[in-house]
Amino acid sequence: MSKYSKIFQEWDIEQENRKALFTDFLYQRSGRTNGLFTGLWQEWCEECGNQAREEHFTAVDFGDSKIKKA
Repeated sequence: MSKYSKIFQEWDIEQENRKALFTDFLYQRSGRTNGLFTGLWQEWCEECGNQAREEHFTAVDFGDSKIKKA
């Protein structure tokens, strides 16, 4: 069995399609028009990370922290 045969045997068409659709979503929401997809995932993660941090501290301010105290 060739290397490629194994790859195609394990290929998940639905998962690969979902990744392609999400990448297209990231490109569209970025506002880019140059055809470059480089850094889209990193930008998304940074944005989500910043939002999660803000939500965490908002919850802490309201006494609704999800962090368990020792």
